[in-house]
Amino acid sequence: MKVVKIKVGKESIEGLLNKNELTIGNVIEVGDSINIDGKDRKVDTFYKHPLSDALIINLAVASKSKEIKSDDKQTKG
Repeated sequence: MKVVKIKVGKESIEGLLNKNELTIGNVIEVGDSINIDGKDRKVDTFYKHPLSDALIINLAVASKSKEIKSDDKQTKG
């Protein structure tokens, strides 16, 4: 878990990031993406924690762009 800076408009707040789960105070409107440490990340889902005034934001997992592609040739076997 690490402390990260969340930028919302001209304001910055701090949050806690654990893998793809971000916890912040319930002080912002959550949209389709959020800026974390200067990088835009897509929001998958979010909910308000039932026991506190915190938002739990689940971030979308980035797709693997460097997947190995088949060349459609048969390998020796």
